[in-house]
Amino acid sequence: MWLTRLFVQRPALVFVMIVFVTIAGTIAYFNLTQQQFPNVDLPTVTVQVNYPGASPTEMRDAIARPIEDQLAGAPNLNVINTTVLQGRATISAVFNLGSDVNTALVQVQQRVQAASSLLPTDLRAPTISTVDPSQSTVVTLGVASRSYSIAGLSDLVNNQIIPVLEQVDGVGFVTSNGTVTPSFQVTVNPGALQAGGYSINDVVNALAGNNARQPGGIIFQQGRETTVDVRGDLRTPDDVANLPLLLTGVPAPVSSTPAAPVNPWTSASKTVRIGSVANVTDSYEERRVYAYVNGALRVFLQVQKTTQANEVSTSDNVLKALPKLRAQFPGVDFSIVNVQSNYTRQQITGVVHTLLEGIALTAIVMLFFLGSWRNSIVVLIAIPTSLLITLTVMKLANFTIDTVSLLAMTLVVGILVDDSIVVLENIERHYDEGEPPLAAAVNGRSEIGFAAIVITLVDVVVFLPLAFLPGIVGKFLVEFGLVVVVATLTSLWVSFTVTPTLAGRWSLKSTWTPWPILRSFAKRFDQARVWYVEHLLPIGLAHPWRVAGIAIGSLVLALLLLPLGIVGATFIPPVDRGELFVQITFPAGTPLTTTQAAVQNINAITMAIPDARAITAVAGAYSSPFGGFINEGNVGQVHLWLQDNRRHDTVYWVNYLKPRVRAAEPNADITVIPATSTGGGNAQPIDYLVTTTEGDPLPYAAQVYQLLRNTPGATNVTSSAQQVAPQVEVTFDRGAAQARGVSVGSASTAIRAALGGAVATQIEAQNGLKDVQVIYPLVDRSDLDEISNIAVRATDGSLARVGDVASLTWAPTQLVITRVNRQTVIHITANTAPGVPLSNVQRAFSSGLKKLNLPGFVTVRANPNGNQQNLKDTLTGMGAALALSFLMVYLLMVALYNDYRSPFIIMFSVPVAAVGAFGALAITHQTLNLFSLIGVIMLVGLVSKNGILLVDFANTLRKRGASKLEAIRRSAYTRFRPIVMTTASMVAGMTPLALGLVQGSQVRQGLGIVVIGGLVSSLLLTLVLVPVAYMRFAPETLEKDAEIPQAEAVEPRFPDIPGGNGDYVQPERERAGLED
Repeated sequence: MWLTRLFVQRPALVFVMIVFVTIAGTIAYFNLTQQQFPNVDLPTVTVQVNYPGASPTEMRDAIARPIEDQLAGAPNLNVINTTVLQGRATISAVFNLGSDVNTALVQVQQRVQAASSLLPTDLRAPTISTVDPSQSTVVTLGVASRSYSIAGLSDLVNNQIIPVLEQVDGVGFVTSNGTVTPSFQVTVNPGALQAGGYSINDVVNALAGNNARQPGGIIFQQGRETTVDVRGDLRTPDDVANLPLLLTGVPAPVSSTPAAPVNPWTSASKTVRIGSVANVTDSYEERRVYAYVNGALRVFLQVQKTTQANEVSTSDNVLKALPKLRAQFPGVDFSIVNVQSNYTRQQITGVVHTLLEGIALTAIVMLFFLGSWRNSIVVLIAIPTSLLITLTVMKLANFTIDTVSLLAMTLVVGILVDDSIVVLENIERHYDEGEPPLAAAVNGRSEIGFAAIVITLVDVVVFLPLAFLPGIVGKFLVEFGLVVVVATLTSLWVSFTVTPTLAGRWSLKSTWTPWPILRSFAKRFDQARVWYVEHLLPIGLAHPWRVAGIAIGSLVLALLLLPLGIVGATFIPPVDRGELFVQITFPAGTPLTTTQAAVQNINAITMAIPDARAITAVAGAYSSPFGGFINEGNVGQVHLWLQDNRRHDTVYWVNYLKPRVRAAEPNADITVIPATSTGGGNAQPIDYLVTTTEGDPLPYAAQVYQLLRNTPGATNVTSSAQQVAPQVEVTFDRGAAQARGVSVGSASTAIRAALGGAVATQIEAQNGLKDVQVIYPLVDRSDLDEISNIAVRATDGSLARVGDVASLTWAPTQLVITRVNRQTVIHITANTAPGVPLSNVQRAFSSGLKKLNLPGFVTVRANPNGNQQNLKDTLTGMGAALALSFLMVYLLMVALYNDYRSPFIIMFSVPVAAVGAFGALAITHQTLNLFSLIGVIMLVGLVSKNGILLVDFANTLRKRGASKLEAIRRSAYTRFRPIVMTTASMVAGMTPLALGLVQGSQVRQGLGIVVIGGLVSSLLLTLVLVPVAYMRFAPETLEKDAEIPQAEAVEPRFPDIPGGNGDYVQPERERAGLED
């Protein structure tokens, strides 16, 4: 009470506090980082290895396995995920949550270094980096030029433009798509090479051994020291072309029989220059990927932010830097393809609008119930005050302004006014019963203070478990739980200080006459309260078992909605991001030119839709749902961004494009899918892993694939085993190779150089080193005969053909090999059809899987990193959090009331909330998901408040001498108004969220629906069920709290407040009973 009296006596203190809070909260808001999601520290380290020309099986055996074996022993390692593609392998080491990511990075670096001796000698150093989800792409730029060739533009982009962009404040790094690798191309002529008696290895060796620049030391001349620079380096294409090849002996044609030994130093030796057997150009490595921006062949750049950078301000900084870039590079055209922060800004703005709409609706509700605009302001001032204090705490805790923290603020709008409503309503009652304003403010707050503390702490203990959930969900919800807790505790403080001060000093002194509509509402509300106490409540008290039967029956029916599939479950509901992907796959072996034409054709179809805003496309690569990019000539991808103010949603355009693009390219397998809700990618929510401990998993994976294709609700079903292409296998005959004196290693090197290109050396260029690549021309890499004719130097100096010592055959190979914990697995993935919950597909699939009767050595399980496992973990974790919240609420009330029965009675109001919660989900066709489960947990605290208000006041009346029946009737009458007010304010605050009218708000819509449904059902049932439970379980006699002798009277006196003589005056309505 001393705190309330202090502020009531010193109203200026309230003014100073509000000004201080406003300044601190405003400063905190403008300095908080803004991004779409909270920072989640995932201790994951990736090892990226590129080995151009290597098949997936070679990448797996020669590169992935040695690295995996070394990583397997790392401390705190949770799982190793490996994706192997053509010429590329990505090994991800996922460590236990809570592990230090920097320590993990050092561990991986050391272990990859230990594996280096087992890797191919010509392999470039792997790229090792940590995974940071917050380093998202914020801006996508298109780059083109009429002044530069593609090689020149690529060089400019990689060596000048990207470094400039990376200097922009907030930018972490920039990646380019559609560039080429500038190099000196030495395209040898196989015929001229062999006619001169050379192999391609001779060219590679000549270049490698005749390009050197190194320090020669120091010479002393005339008392001075001078450095010596030894220059034997190549600098231009002419230098390369003029480099001599030493011909040993007389030119000899390629022969299948050994030649006589030749003395390399005889006079028959003569010089042949590289230019006579090869075409040397300053060009670029063979282009296998083509990028398009809005239909034009271009380069596009993806600008990513740093971990702690503000996503919105980083995007703005990049856009502000564009005029300087255009001025610095006048021959380059820069275009803005997409600004990802616009979507983030829309999301944050949408949540803020929802918050403001909730506050406005709550204000209207308060005006009707309180009948005075001054009283409404007194209550509503708790909202901005609490939120401003919360923003200050968020800044101190290094939180961010994101959709999760703002969602927490939206949810607490109704909660923030609860304490002030309860306190103000009680103050008003004291004032109506004749107390002066200041005395009513202090006495009214004091009488209800304990109940206000209890209902606030109930909210705190309900939300605290959310902040400590295990796994990734727990990390994601830390901000949510703590923001709610801070805001709720702040609202209690406001109700104890600001609310009574403004009530006693301002609102109670109002002479404003309520509008007729407000007086009419108050009259009808009082009539409803009397009808409830005089008609509905007596019926319930007279038939307790019927009330219990209705409550239990409703609860059972509501819970049955889940197993019956009427209410489905999913991890995170789909949200319309305004993006979609078109993925194109031709039969293996289709040339890149065919894919290019198809991509351009689909580009044109996609650009023609009215809602198209920007399009990027890639021919020769696409992002695989199994991880990484597939680089093959038969694949392509189109990425479409829709207008913000679009006519139709993304699902509409997905369904619109599917038949049209498939009809346009009937020979291709085409998938059209919307971007996922959590990051814009195209990972599929359904992902099963098929593994075996015996034999080949492919036959069993084919059965699982077919089962998923036939499962209702599953669409776009794919299998990693489907990604198959023909490859040529060269198998050496070691006997024949030994007889001809051919080294298998030398022959392998020649094949790799001829077909895939060999980097013989590097030449210093203006912007760094350029590779010198030796390769056969495309026309000489067209069939098996060309491979057979590749020349290899034998030990006796003669040349032999590859076909003489090896056999060449066609064999299928998987384009994608996926491994988990060093075991090869096959992914079977799918999307869910629009409107079909993930749980319904899982249930149907699991039922069908049992009928397959797969052998015991075959395992089919959900991907531990996928949405299915996330859903399972969420249901398990949230279930535990719900049970813990229920228990903590009960124990809290036991501790506060020093009683076991009263909390037990209060908790009867909690289960009935499930009736409205699940019923509302069923009616609105929403799913049980991460956000709606938050609403279920939230209901534990919200509906407990109603029971607390009823039971607490009933116990107070009984301590004053009332009987059990009289106490519960009077409590029901007196507390009917604050119970309905707090429920109505919470429903009003949640209505904008439940309507989901803001773009992207569908992901949060279920939360509002659950809370509104649960509050309504709880209100209707609690007003009867709790009194019935009270009459059944409350003791007939209520013991008073043990009194402790005090030096002064227990009842406080306030001589300094006019009209407050400290004596408690029994309310007139209590003395007269309910008959008035």
